[in-house]
Amino acid sequence: MPLGAVAQGLLLFALGRIAFLPGVTVILYRVAVAYLQATGWMHNPYMDGIIKQKTSAQFPDASGSYGSTPANNDVVVLLIGFRNNHPLGVLAPGVKEIGGAFQAMNKDLDAQAEKFDFLGMTSWLNASTRETQNESLAVGYFKTVEGLHAFAHDDLHRKWWAWWNSNYKQWDHMSIYHEVYHAPKGHWESIYVNSHVSGIQSTTSKVVDEKTGKEMWASPIVDASRGLLRTSAGRMSRSEATEHDKYGADPYQ
Repeated sequence: MPLGAVAQGLLLFALGRIAFLPGVTVILYRVAVAYLQATGWMHNPYMDGIIKQKTSAQFPDASGSYGSTPANNDVVVLLIGFRNNHPLGVLAPGVKEIGGAFQAMNKDLDAQAEKFDFLGMTSWLNASTRETQNESLAVGYFKTVEGLHAFAHDDLHRKWWAWWNSNYKQWDHMSIYHEVYHAPKGHWESIYVNSHVSGIQSTTSKVVDEKTGKEMWASPIVDASRGLLRTSAGRMSRSEATEHDKYGADPYQ
């Protein structure tokens, strides 16, 4: 923003009022595109990938069957984040290295998903605490705590763990943190309506077709508009999912 303001000021000094023309053109273009998309005259790319129904996440078994009992698996959730507190931002010492470490470990998890009982991960930026949005968070899902710990003590993570231990005192402007939650079966549920694939729905599980023996990666996304998946208690196998009947017609059916 400061650099942009300086550039605009220099253009105004050199060109006079004509310097406003590029900015006005961009604004008018964006307003026109937004109007055309909102009225249906132009494709709205923000709707790409949206699943226009009520869905939930349920993990399939080894054969690809989702079964009739919701939340029939344990889920381990890892929240791991990084925050930079240096005025130089991404140019601060250590930021490049720790960014590379996160990318390398994410690739390692994907490559060895079975070994670590890894299901998937999504990444987020904290957009509300600071204007610089310099805090990132990754949410990872595992089948077991043992799988998560196996990754933590594997060679690549140990390499970067040792790197952090040897540098954190001199680079105290960098914050790292993690939280781990173990949800036993029947103690977790999810709901997504008119949503893109995100969170636990972005995970995959390896399954084997019983007829062909072919290995595949299956999505956990299932229809949540009927049966036990209609309600929160039903999705945790704690009710027959009738507790919402008293509220009238279900808009998702």
